[in-house]
Amino acid sequence: MKFYRLWVIAFFLKFAGSAWDASYHFKYLFEKYSIPHIVNFTGFAIGAFLLFQEWRKLKYMDGLSRNIATIGYVLFLIGIPLDFSYHIAYGIDLTTWSPTHFVYYIATAIMIAGVWRGYHLYTKGTKPGWKSYHTWFAMFLLECLVFPNMQQENGSISYDQYIHGKSIASQEILDLLSDPASQIFGGIAPWLYPLYSTAVVSLFTVFVIRYFRNSRIPLAAAALYIGLRFIGKLIFFEVGYPTSYVPITLLFIPLCYLLIKKIPWAAGLAGSVLYFAALYAICKSGVLITPPAVLWEIIPVALIGAITPLILTLKHGQSDQESLQEQNAG
Repeated sequence: MKFYRLWVIAFFLKFAGSAWDASYHFKYLFEKYSIPHIVNFTGFAIGAFLLFQEWRKLKYMDGLSRNIATIGYVLFLIGIPLDFSYHIAYGIDLTTWSPTHFVYYIATAIMIAGVWRGYHLYTKGTKPGWKSYHTWFAMFLLECLVFPNMQQENGSISYDQYIHGKSIASQEILDLLSDPASQIFGGIAPWLYPLYSTAVVSLFTVFVIRYFRNSRIPLAAAALYIGLRFIGKLIFFEVGYPTSYVPITLLFIPLCYLLIKKIPWAAGLAGSVLYFAALYAICKSGVLITPPAVLWEIIPVALIGAITPLILTLKHGQSDQESLQEQNAG
């Protein structure tokens, strides 16, 4: 299993580098060779070496899995000069929602999908369980999907510090606040945060349950992701970097799919409503500094949560309806 253990290390370095990069750019301007970029690229390089070994001779991956991961790597490399060009044209490297950043997200998701598929086939004699590397690969994919939300998760705390005169951002960042053309706030509508979160976490949960026949994997992945985000937040706080809101209420979505076994749409509805209701309560109580939440957003959130499993099961027929409902022990 050393081969896939190294892949976990590679993706973890990308995970850590990306989180650090999101925090970094709420304090400093864009730099090509910042330490977060180097950490991220180190993980990328380790994965590239592992992939190169499979191109020399297939040993731990099948051809399709290797090719899928390679497509992700090539797309990621294409995204690097595109991203540099984008930020030369538009300046500050802050918004996570830029077109070139989405090239990175898509490329990384394809990498993870290829490697995860390879691991699944390599261990096909063992039923997928949440105590295996399946949880790590699931967590990496989940992180890739929800990463764009860090625009608002970091921004909510950084902006609160700014309006209370306690900002830790550099003067270069503060100077941009008066420039309407800057990307300091990313131009992202506040309502997008809960809707996007519900959509991607629901899609992720339904996909993992249907493909791996185990509803504990997405829950374990979400718990691992949130735990690592808390650790990262503590580290950033201690070293004086901007921190972010940790999306703890996202756990309700995979949790409801675990608890409500026979009716996927009801699980999706309950999970999404609980997710938003808890987020809204935290936001209004002021216990934590969260992205802004308005009560009417619970309606589209609930619809997304309920419709997502129905759309996916309709596309794949009755057999997928049955697999969605199957709740195997991990």
